[in-house]
Amino acid sequence: MKQTKVLNIIQRYHPAKGGAELFIKILSEYQSKNLGYNVDVWTTNAYTPDALWDLNDEIVEQEKENIEGVHVRRFAVGAGIFRNKYINKVVRVLFDRFPNFKIANLASCPTAYGMLKAIDETDFSDYAYVTVSSTPYYFLFYVGYLISKKYNIPYIIAPAFHTGEHKHDPLRRKYFKKTAVPFFEYASKILVNTKAEQIAIMKFCQDNGVMLKEEKFVVLGQGIYLEKINGGDGKRFREKYNLNDPIVFQMGSKNYEKGSMNLVESMKLVWDSGIKCHLVFGGQYSEDFSKYLEGVEGKYRENILNIDNISDEEKFDVFDACNIFSMISKTDSFGIVYLEAWAYGKPVLACNNEALSEIISNGVDGYLLKFDDIKSIANTIEKLLKDEKLTRDMGMKGRKKVEEKYDWSKGIKKIDEIYVKL
Repeated sequence: MKQTKVLNIIQRYHPAKGGAELFIKILSEYQSKNLGYNVDVWTTNAYTPDALWDLNDEIVEQEKENIEGVHVRRFAVGAGIFRNKYINKVVRVLFDRFPNFKIANLASCPTAYGMLKAIDETDFSDYAYVTVSSTPYYFLFYVGYLISKKYNIPYIIAPAFHTGEHKHDPLRRKYFKKTAVPFFEYASKILVNTKAEQIAIMKFCQDNGVMLKEEKFVVLGQGIYLEKINGGDGKRFREKYNLNDPIVFQMGSKNYEKGSMNLVESMKLVWDSGIKCHLVFGGQYSEDFSKYLEGVEGKYRENILNIDNISDEEKFDVFDACNIFSMISKTDSFGIVYLEAWAYGKPVLACNNEALSEIISNGVDGYLLKFDDIKSIANTIEKLLKDEKLTRDMGMKGRKKVEEKYDWSKGIKKIDEIYVKL
């Protein structure tokens, strides 16, 4: 039987926004339009990240739809009594780190148990591949693993494995789970964003008794379509919100791990120094971050614009309008937003870890800073705001880097080497 279909599994899908989500969307549409596959995507109905964990946030109501030729099917998080957010969380806390491969992964977020039933109801014999992304959503890795084992089809994973700021970062507890090692061992190919991510996965598996061969890995990285994101209008954005001073911008999930709170605390020092500027946040609604902003003193709060559920059009308007892009996050294995900022000729501030140091050239097209060094972050922002030539030069070097290394219109064919030659 000719294998004409592929299945991609991801925690959320368009219109939900996120780096891994965008990559799977780009991959799925390329597989459909350029490689000729019938592409199925299995995902949850979560619209926001909080809906994956707390079950009571915004969801996408449409269970099945066709998006750009890709057949998308959404499954509810939880099932039966596990739809209760408290019971669901108790099960995850109790069994997520249970030393049993099956139990631990079935108890991992996002517990979309309807997928297990769908496996029994679906014939995958004419599927060429199953691809799964991203960590730490190991329940989805288990679903893809079951399908691959049952039908003997290649199992490809794109983990977007977060290593944190350093090897003792408590964030690693979510990602470095011993019961996830069999997924890396079994995988036909592992698509990583950086060499640092590959090394971290190999070391993690080695520490748990599994030696992975280098040829299992493909350092694919990420990218953007320059021609699709160059329509931002900074003048339109400034006029809409009546902003006349320089702008520092953060785009993405708004939470502690992404550095959102640290950025506000740093900007307080910038404002206290007498510099007039605006701080703009764009991204999906976060209850915790909104509550945090409510507690910010009024003299600082008046300089902050928080845009929830920002549209792509307005996002690119802000990139065009801003002077600096800052996301000093310890939960990124790559960070597509850095590329988007560079596309608009803006310098970027990011967390100084091994993965991001492969992407950002410190002091050349951006700065790599310690995650929670509030004073250093503030000093760097002040330095850039006071030196327009430095800011402009660094941003243009970033733009050149995107044109040469990260434009999908030039690099997307790297996918052929995986899905055609495997």
